[in-house]
Amino acid sequence: MIEKLRELALAGDKEADKYVQELDLTRRTGDVTRALKFERELLTVAKDKFELISPLEFVDLERLQADRNRCAHPSLTADDQAYAPAAELARLHIHSAVTHLLQHPPAQGKYALDRLLQDVESEYFPRDGKDARIAFAAGPLRKPRESLVRNFVLVLVKVLLNETPDYKRCMRVEAALAATAELHPGIFSATLRERLSALFRSVPDPLLSRIIYFLRKVQDTWQHLEADVVQRVQNYVCNLPSNDFDDVEFLLKYPPLQAQAKERVRSATRQDINAAIFFDMPPEVADRLITIYLASSSFDDANSCAKQLMQITSDLTADHVRRLLTGVAKMDQVRGSFQLGPLIENLRTKRKLSPEEFDAALKENGLDEFSHRA
Repeated sequence: MIEKLRELALAGDKEADKYVQELDLTRRTGDVTRALKFERELLTVAKDKFELISPLEFVDLERLQADRNRCAHPSLTADDQAYAPAAELARLHIHSAVTHLLQHPPAQGKYALDRLLQDVESEYFPRDGKDARIAFAAGPLRKPRESLVRNFVLVLVKVLLNETPDYKRCMRVEAALAATAELHPGIFSATLRERLSALFRSVPDPLLSRIIYFLRKVQDTWQHLEADVVQRVQNYVCNLPSNDFDDVEFLLKYPPLQAQAKERVRSATRQDINAAIFFDMPPEVADRLITIYLASSSFDDANSCAKQLMQITSDLTADHVRRLLTGVAKMDQVRGSFQLGPLIENLRTKRKLSPEEFDAALKENGLDEFSHRA
């Protein structure tokens, strides 16, 4: 324990440095009373001041200390009988010493957690899970206590759920979570299983989009959610706010929430779609916009929606083009709109259909006047 305090002092822990200086002074002066006091208090200091051991580990090591004293001072036992502990007890004490203290590096407890969080907050911390694992390999997460891993995971999860960190900080936190999951998968999964539902419950309605962000960035988490939380998230997706409608790009590919995302898309408005930013337009959203276009109730609506469609024609499939060419001929408000010609020309240039099939579709649907456009 003293060596661990020395290592903490070298790492900059002022409280540890104070105890190390006190011990050095005791040794230089040969103050036996002070040395005995230091020894008596050492376990308590390790538990309360530095969290090198947990309360339960303290009890085990306190028993070890008591048995050590009984062996070292036989006069404290019965007059005629020296204390002879059983081999099983000796093995238990050895096990306690190794598992509770000797196998762990000095940076544990609050100091270790603070150090890990400082690393993640650094602008130079990796933003990739594999690189983050390298960064953690030689530090407190190399051989940590379960409590350290659990507390570290919980703090990082709370950052993603309850704060609105900048993009770079988000990437560092995500990388740290991925590295921790890889280094200590059992503890990571157990922590999420025990605490994730409670953390999700604490997220207020205006911040529920943070849950979707979390599900997208942290793999294999849905399985840990309890029934009431699952229901709340599903209801949220079914009623996804317009401001968060671009989340459907992920949700439509996320099996646990796919059905709810499709339901939300079926009720989407042009405003929902227009305000969203998609890296790749989901086919279901394109289907919805085509449905809205073909249901236009006025020439103005048809013209406006046609302009919106022209912005996404690169993302349309051949089936989308066939549906458009078939549908516009049947809807008077669309058929007579000014923007139908430019839309058809735009579709032609994207070559989703061969020129021959495109002209054939125009002719078949009574759109011959557009079949010879350049």
